[in-house]
Amino acid sequence: MRTQAERFADYPRQGNFPEKQELILEEAARLFVEKGVHETSLSEVAEIFAISKPALYHYANSKDTMIALILERAGQGNARILREIRLMSGSGLEKFRAGLFLHAEHINSDFGRCLATIQVSTLSETTLRLHRNIHRILLDGMAEIAREGIADGSIRICRAHIVVLGILNALNSMARWLNPDGPLSAEDVAAEIIEAFLGGVAA
Repeated sequence: MRTQAERFADYPRQGNFPEKQELILEEAARLFVEKGVHETSLSEVAEIFAISKPALYHYANSKDTMIALILERAGQGNARILREIRLMSGSGLEKFRAGLFLHAEHINSDFGRCLATIQVSTLSETTLRLHRNIHRILLDGMAEIAREGIADGSIRICRAHIVVLGILNALNSMARWLNPDGPLSAEDVAAEIIEAFLGGVAA
């Protein structure tokens, strides 16, 4: 599989700003997860793409800006999940389960892992609010689906926000401890977590 830096090098020196920025953000997200925000410098990111640090500023003019852009991409993934769920047919429980599997897939992407593991102490107040809002939108959206399940009788009566918070936190933790080279795939682990929780809330 080709690296982001190799794909970046395929583009001409001028133009293709959105595509190049996306590749840089994906690589930065990976580094922030693997090494930590404090331990990753913008110079290191620039070096990977064989560009100067001033050239990197064309795509993100500070580390905090880069993190905010990464979080925005992760938030777009969360919004997509909610849109897809709302278009689905079936019971509230069926839509809730589908949404959790979509979230598990998203949380194992570079942007999703960064959202789940970012060191919030490194964020500016503005970026910290963005981080909180992104999590809140998904929490509220999934709680809405859970309440739909309560209303149609497919999910037992419960405090929807608390249930959703517990499940999402369990899935998000995969970004911290799951070994991609281990005996179980991310999909297998996510299925175990989801079905264990749903066994407690299904009516």
